[in-house]
Amino acid sequence: MLTKKIQSYATISAYSLDDNPMTKHTNLAAVDQNSIIYRVNQGVKLVKPTDTAREAESATSFNTGHTVASLSQLPFNFYFLNLEGATLHMNQQCVEICGFGSVDDSLGKSLFDVSNSESATKLIENCKAVIAENKIKIFEEQNLRNDGVSLQFLSVKSPWYNENNEIIGLFGCSIVLGKQSLAEAILQISQLGLLNPSNYAVNSTVIPAVSSNNETLSERESLCLFHLCKGYTMKEIAKIIGLSPKTIETYIDRAKQKFKAKNKSELIAAYLKATQKTP
Repeated sequence: MLTKKIQSYATISAYSLDDNPMTKHTNLAAVDQNSIIYRVNQGVKLVKPTDTAREAESATSFNTGHTVASLSQLPFNFYFLNLEGATLHMNQQCVEICGFGSVDDSLGKSLFDVSNSESATKLIENCKAVIAENKIKIFEEQNLRNDGVSLQFLSVKSPWYNENNEIIGLFGCSIVLGKQSLAEAILQISQLGLLNPSNYAVNSTVIPAVSSNNETLSERESLCLFHLCKGYTMKEIAKIIGLSPKTIETYIDRAKQKFKAKNKSELIAAYLKATQKTP
């Protein structure tokens, strides 16, 4: 079944960059705003309120506490795409970033309706990788819109499952660097269960040994970055670890040098990508 789904999704790559992908979209059933978002396997599932009791019996899923509607209030862009790459829903922030007139206007639209050919093709390749590997993945993305506006994102993309845990599309969360609060957005995405780098947890103090440019982060540098990616401030990290804020800044600055990052946004993006490669 998964192979069949992947092949279905691969039809996106068959579009000529001069074609209008809209003519190829079929299943455009709107996403129910009252559906409850569950984390399951390596992605998310939308569950009707009447079906939550059955879903609660599953040992492999948990209720994020959000409906599609309530998720719209969080400080990042999110969207649901079907296996043909057509938009089934996006929040208002994403609508504005994409340049659509309304949420309804975005229904059925694809990346080719938003981005130039090169950007759309690259973004689609990222989406296809998530589906093919059936895995949550983090990307640094650049999007040149058709109107010439260039945007940089940190994106977290995951498979979207149906009631039978079959992949039916993709759920994506994107943070526009320089326009949206990276720390706040990462904290909220983490609480959805989508940012658990290499499946480690701070409670067990299991922090992966991350390397960049042939330099390995020290235990303290890794610990500081772990908490930074959870959305904590320097003062909050200092309190958690038991060091001064100035010392925490020193560890963060050292990590920046190792990752060749110009700022905290670049550092967080690089660190999250590096943890994906950690066994």
